Amino acid sequence: MTMTRREFVAGTAIAAAATALPIKLESQSQPSQSDVWQLETQWKDAEWDGHKMRLRCYNGQIPGPMRIVQPGDVLRIHLKNSLTHYDSTGWDGNPDVPHMLNTTNLHLHGLNIIPHLFQPVGTSDPEAPMIAIEPGASYDYEFLIPKDQPPGLYWYHPHHHGSTAVQVVTGMAGGIIVHGAIDEVPEIKAARDIPLIVQDIGLFPSEDNPDIWTYEPKQNSIWQTFGGYVTIKGTKTNLRGGFTTGDYKLRYFLLNGKPFFKEEHRYCEQLLSSAHDAPASTCSSQDPIPTQLTPQQIELAPGEVVRFRMLNGNSDNMMPIIVEGHDMYLLAIDGNNFEAPRFMQMQHPDGTEPQVLLAPANRAEFLIKAVSTPGTYRIIQLAQDQQFLTSAKKVIAELVVKGPAKNMKLPTRLPFPSRNLPLIQPSEIKRTRVFVFASTFPGVQNPIVGIDFMINDELYGEFDITENPELNTCEEWHIQVPNSQHGGTEGHPFHIHVNSFEVISVGGVPLPPATIQDVIWVPQNTEAVIRMRFKQWKGKSVYHCHILPHEDTGMMQNFLIRGTQTFETADARPPRH
Repeated sequence: MTMTRREFVAGTAIAAAATALPIKLESQSQPSQSDVWQLETQWKDAEWDGHKMRLRCYNGQIPGPMRIVQPGDVLRIHLKNSLTHYDSTGWDGNPDVPHMLNTTNLHLHGLNIIPHLFQPVGTSDPEAPMIAIEPGASYDYEFLIPKDQPPGLYWYHPHHHGSTAVQVVTGMAGGIIVHGAIDEVPEIKAARDIPLIVQDIGLFPSEDNPDIWTYEPKQNSIWQTFGGYVTIKGTKTNLRGGFTTGDYKLRYFLLNGKPFFKEEHRYCEQLLSSAHDAPASTCSSQDPIPTQLTPQQIELAPGEVVRFRMLNGNSDNMMPIIVEGHDMYLLAIDGNNFEAPRFMQMQHPDGTEPQVLLAPANRAEFLIKAVSTPGTYRIIQLAQDQQFLTSAKKVIAELVVKGPAKNMKLPTRLPFPSRNLPLIQPSEIKRTRVFVFASTFPGVQNPIVGIDFMINDELYGEFDITENPELNTCEEWHIQVPNSQHGGTEGHPFHIHVNSFEVISVGGVPLPPATIQDVIWVPQNTEAVIRMRFKQWKGKSVYHCHILPHEDTGMMQNFLIRGTQTFETADARPPRH
């Protein structure tokens, strides 16, 4: 490796926005016993930019349908797996070698709900296995959305260890919006509400048909980024693709299901018009060849205020975001709104300072008040080199300011979510823990993959418990990524299930109080300090790096919240199978 890598009344506004940027909405109001959300994992044929593709999806669409729920709802989901059988013959049982690529389960990311990765949902058994829904099988989930769940943008995606990355990076993800008090703020209620769901799609030519691009690598096959070839257990093969921890032969970046950017890896400029099987040996660049595609446009009137909800649903791409020519009024990160909008001054499109930084899985909700000067202004991901490969500047969408002017107002105060109060005081901290996210190349513990992605020098074990926090206590966690001499080859996004956390500092710089998140980007040679209260739910769950190829190959650990759950959870029935 190199050393440098958001009550369906409000739905009127969301539906209006979805006309321009297609998102299928499914609301849940006054849920009943018969109200079951039907989700089905499926293969989907698509064609973009002249490339024929075979992708994975929910309910025949990418992204999956957007669900709108209320605090206090009981959300019932029937998940049917209609993917095809995957041959894992040759897998030696190591959980950190990708395997069973079409076996799935479901994670509702960011919601403060019962732990739900292990069988049965809510289990406190350290030996409980991960839920594994094989092709042809189905599973019934039932979740109580807490009455004090912070309203905002959340999302869902698969989380079966060993197949998460492959499924997410071929389309399996969708959004969830929790409606609440912030939506009734007059200035916000008056604004159009536009989801911006960003995903990446990573592809290789199919082993069965090189004219079809997909991602279903053979068991134990590994794509070697710096050689441009595939190995199995260290032996070079003639396979066209393998499991990758960093790049793809072809990758698209999508906004609400439509591509806005393309990367082709290890093809020289002079070979871009040639066959995609051009020999990697003729290329010298280690970084992918970037191509900006035509972005979607959103029309705004001068002086109009619009609410955007942006999800970084990429498998591994960190996104420093700006809105060209506009100040940003940041409302929330990861569904947790602030006490007042945070003013983020406009930034130069060729600069390095973002208005908001979105790690993989982060969500940002913000207001933009269109400037008075008509024109086209871009929503941009700035270039960044904090990861394994350089991430080029990308135009995600364009804002077209035109028409009769409006004079819409901006809010000055927001209703702060009660679940996050009171903020944790230092005197409440019962334990401080340190977690080091690092990698070793070449891999020692994981020789098949060839890289060890570790937390505190350990790879993931399905039945290992590394932490045992007590329910209703508070802890402070220090998340560290070392320098390059100690395994810190790139930044990592830390994510924990069940409860959100307050970010106290990053790199020794204090963050504003009440910055509540469920994912935090930790750059190389940096420490992030977070505090969390283990509230309402007990059981076995996980924390991990949200660069999904890292997670799937070991950068995840289990923890077990011990104690007696609060009364509200009695309303949640156990899942039906």
